Amino acid sequence: MKKWNAVVVAAMIVAIIAVPAHAEFVDGKTLSAWAKEFQRVRSGTGDYLSHIYDRRFQVYILGVHDAYTGGPGITLDDNLFCTPRNTSVSEISVIVYRYLQDTPGLSNESASGLVVNALVSAFPCKK
Repeated sequence: MKKWNAVVVAAMIVAIIAVPAHAEFVDGKTLSAWAKEFQRVRSGTGDYLSHIYDRRFQVYILGVHDAYTGGPGITLDDNLFCTPRNTSVSEISVIVYRYLQDTPGLSNESASGLVVNALVSAFPCKK
């Protein structure tokens, strides 16, 4: 039993070290850097750190998405964008990635605002 506990503790330590928490605002420069790693992972050229930043990119986007909508398929009266029910996190991430690639010069902008702008363009609500 002690060996099992040691394994669990070791795994927790590795998880904490591998993905440190950040209590800071994310700007467009940081989001774009994460987006580049997202693309590297998708193209098969990413390394260990690429996978960490790929996850940060996708989780950040999902957090912004859900903060504004409540989740895929949920349509609120005041939604800025309306994501179709079966849209995956990966699909949403690709949309944000392409928006960042197609809209240079936004490094000082708020990352959450950039995500919202990308999603408003991709998923306008029918009024």
